[in-house]
Amino acid sequence: MCLLGLVCVACQPTADTKWRNVGFDIAQSEDTTHITVYSPWHEGRVMAQHTLTKPLERVVCFSATHIGFIQELGMMDKVVGVPRPDRVYSFTEAERQRIKDLGDDIQPNMEAILLAKPDAVIISTYGEGDDMPRRLEALGIPIYYCNEWTEQTPLARAEWIRFFGACLGCLPKADSIYQAVSEAYRKEAKSEKLEARHIMSGMSFRGTWYVPTGGTFMGHLFRDAGGAYRYADHPSAASLPLTMEQALQDFAEADVWVGCNAYTFAELQAIDAKHTWFKAYQTGQVYNFYRRTLPSGANDFWESGVVHPERILQDLRQLLEGDTSALYYASPLR
Repeated sequence: MCLLGLVCVACQPTADTKWRNVGFDIAQSEDTTHITVYSPWHEGRVMAQHTLTKPLERVVCFSATHIGFIQELGMMDKVVGVPRPDRVYSFTEAERQRIKDLGDDIQPNMEAILLAKPDAVIISTYGEGDDMPRRLEALGIPIYYCNEWTEQTPLARAEWIRFFGACLGCLPKADSIYQAVSEAYRKEAKSEKLEARHIMSGMSFRGTWYVPTGGTFMGHLFRDAGGAYRYADHPSAASLPLTMEQALQDFAEADVWVGCNAYTFAELQAIDAKHTWFKAYQTGQVYNFYRRTLPSGANDFWESGVVHPERILQDLRQLLEGDTSALYYASPLR
């Protein structure tokens, strides 16, 4: 299928400039940009290939995270539709009026997508059985896969800004932003370690406590922030389910509790009274990532935070150091 200079290609192109990431690669010559996206579930398997002879001008995005990248690039005028715009933190009032509401992200309004007249739909996939791509392809609109959420390291996620730069015709700007973010992150991660300060995460949910392992997005941030974390060396790259008893054994004496999905200490106690048994609860060192949220549930942590992991790292560093005067995403429970 061909639309606005978009053509699928079957071979790896030769180009002047190349960028390579685990999830995608970009090859750019004077008049074309080639994008290859790889499967998150089968290493090296190509999920999609595109060749653009001019940038996409009208896009539909299915994730608020994608809006975070586009916002950073200053290309919001190219977004013409999203599901649940109330769940996007960074929209201005004018953007909320202009950008089409596509309904629910699980059962989107297909007619609304067609009326938006996009050059492409940018989506994330959540498993090989996900039928959303098939349903969207039936509309005859090109599908672009952005699977940044499958990347385990903060900088690998942030690097997807190059993917958006390639799609929207501003790859040099995207590359410059990523280089600055990478430099800031690495500089912050090289700071003096604080191994004496122990960190914990999550909370009990229906009797199970899910914690990040060292190979996950948050696990990497904990280690780079310099705190001591019980599962920093766990080989898994997925969250680990614990019983409340295991969580108490591992984290009862942790100094700082982050990523708690509650707003108040009373709420945390109401969810499970055993939450009060942790040292961090008793000393008031419990934090969520809800500082930049809207009543609708929109949370900038999952928009600009994915683009700027150095800000999350700085927050964690401050929490470990006990200086919470300049937090960006983290907020203490009330």
